[in-house]
Amino acid sequence: MVGKTLIDKYLKDLLSKEYLSNRKTTVGFPDFTDKQYLTDDNRKYMKMYRWLSPFYDITEKMVERFWSHHRIAEMRQQLMDKLEWRNGFSVLCVSVGTGRDFDFIPKQIDIRSLQICGIDINVEMMKRCRKKWNGKLDLTLVRCCAEELPFRDECFDVVFHFGGINFFNDKQKALEEMIRVAKKGSKLLVADETDDLIRGGYNKIGFSRRYFKDAQVNVKAIEKAVPEHVTEKETDYLWDGRIYCVTFRK
Repeated sequence: MVGKTLIDKYLKDLLSKEYLSNRKTTVGFPDFTDKQYLTDDNRKYMKMYRWLSPFYDITEKMVERFWSHHRIAEMRQQLMDKLEWRNGFSVLCVSVGTGRDFDFIPKQIDIRSLQICGIDINVEMMKRCRKKWNGKLDLTLVRCCAEELPFRDECFDVVFHFGGINFFNDKQKALEEMIRVAKKGSKLLVADETDDLIRGGYNKIGFSRRYFKDAQVNVKAIEKAVPEHVTEKETDYLWDGRIYCVTFRK
């Protein structure tokens, strides 16, 4: 369906002025995608996750139980623990998927007090996120690309991304956008798979091999794409080197 998007008050307060016009479309969510970014790898992996969406959570749980011996949950918890949380914070999750990371927000935080916004380009994954978290979180879901966030400057206390930046069309632009919308002094987190996981895992599985064939991850390039003006930049490796995590402060 195409037409004027219904926008709740919270999202209206977040949007920058240029995105408050009527030129938006709706596909079940407010949609601010720019076609110039729905090309190349962004398009390729959007299609992959569209196919994978019905099986994403159950697949991770099976891998968690029978192969990783609960290391995936441990890794996700470690990622969330690296961020700085307080009750009442506004949160942006870039590439929200099914919202799996919300299970690992630190237990001392009242998750209902958080105002959470999740963005993704994959509608099917967001549908599953909405179904899973409906009534449990104050959650707003928006379809847009990480390279062009529709939000005003400095409106989120917490900004994080896990899974996807390896193959974003424009990694530096996506990082600059995450920093732009984060409040001054806030801590940001960006994490994704290393070559070890892609070569040793995804390239050995039938459905994912076609998408990750010849794919390479250059963690140094991700680190270099983080603007120099940030502080406290650190890179950690989790889950026996399968996941890298870059944190820094605006």
